[in-house]
Amino acid sequence: MTPNLDDLYQILRAWAAQRTCKTYSDLSIAYQSRTGDRFEPHGSWDVPLGELNRRLHSALGAPAISALVVKKDTKEPGGGFWGCATNVPPRPTSADARLAAWAKVLNDVHAYPWPPTYP
Repeated sequence: MTPNLDDLYQILRAWAAQRTCKTYSDLSIAYQSRTGDRFEPHGSWDVPLGELNRRLHSALGAPAISALVVKKDTKEPGGGFWGCATNVPPRPTSADARLAAWAKVLNDVHAYPWPPTYP
C-alpha cells in the first residue's frame, strides 16, 4: 500500500496555507489522523512526495510542495527531495547553495495559489 496522493495533497496544502514546515514524523501522524493508515516516517514518503511534485508541476506548473517536509535533525528536506521533479534542482554541494535553493522553492510554495482539490 502507498499513500493516497489526494490525501497527501490536502495535508501539504494546509501546511502551505499556514506557511510552515513540518517533519516526516509530523506527516506520518497527519496522514494517519486523516486516513487511518500508518506509514513510517523514514523511507515511506520519498516516492509519493516526488510523484506529487511531478504531477502538480505537470498539471499546474506548481512549485515542489514537498519542500514543506523536513528532516527532524537538519530541518531541511530529505535527500529524496533534490531532483525529484523537473522543478527541483539536483542537491547543491555546498550548504549555503542548498539552503538558498530550498528557500527559493519554499517562497514559491508559500506564494502559490494552491487549488482546493488535487488536480
